[in-house]
Amino acid sequence: MVSVPDKFDIQYFNSKDNNKKCKKDHESCHEQAFVSISDFTTSTIAKFCEERKLLELVEAIIKLTVRITVNITSSERSKINSKSNLWYKYNDIKSPIKGSGTVLELSESEVHVLTAKHVVFNSQESKNTECWLYFDGNSCKKIIIKGLSESDSNISKDWCDFTCEIDEKEIKKLQQSLREYEQGLENLNRIKMKRHKKCIIVSHPHGCYKYVSMGSCELDKDGYLTYEAPTCRGSSGGYIIPIGCRTEGVFIHSGSREVEGVSIGQSSGEVELYRPDTG
Repeated sequence: MVSVPDKFDIQYFNSKDNNKKCKKDHESCHEQAFVSISDFTTSTIAKFCEERKLLELVEAIIKLTVRITVNITSSERSKINSKSNLWYKYNDIKSPIKGSGTVLELSESEVHVLTAKHVVFNSQESKNTECWLYFDGNSCKKIIIKGLSESDSNISKDWCDFTCEIDEKEIKKLQQSLREYEQGLENLNRIKMKRHKKCIIVSHPHGCYKYVSMGSCELDKDGYLTYEAPTCRGSSGGYIIPIGCRTEGVFIHSGSREVEGVSIGQSSGEVELYRPDTG
């Protein structure tokens, strides 16, 4: 059974309420509900992670998270059968689209970026996509990697893996971050928190600098994560670190729904492409 969010968290410029103050999660925008990268090391989230030996994992995800800008919207979006894919309402979405993604694999000259399908829809959009590495604050350099093509995707689970070309000098830095990420996953698998399940999300709310958020989390009966961690437009595709909910698999932020007046975030379906090899 496919779980359907009420709305998606992409930033695009013809949305009527796009630039209004976002009153989602604690009735505040990202400056109050999120932790900036510059403040992360002294935050309660960092302390929480350090106590559970998860700080290395979160810091690796921070380094691997990119801001995505899709410069065209494919006409293929409007051809989706609305009866079977109710959440793909793309007729009023115009580029540029801004979202979040994570570098989770690389080769000598290419990187794979994981994001939501509704952020980067197909190869046509991939070729017209730019990813900003380390977009963390005022002092960050403008390091852009450009999209090449879609590698794999799942429309019903709302995830997309696409490739980007990259300069060789950035490879070593990303390789080190990926090693830290893989080591951090091993620690995550040892964490047991049945009473206080949490998730941590790294994303670019409103297409702005990178932020981290945390909130309660559950794995529902259909295999999707639901959570109260703050998200905003632009958070779609952001990596989710579930703590105490699951010990394997990869999930990214997809959208949200209103439940008794509270905005509840919802993940993509599990991304099989990045499941650990346990064989």
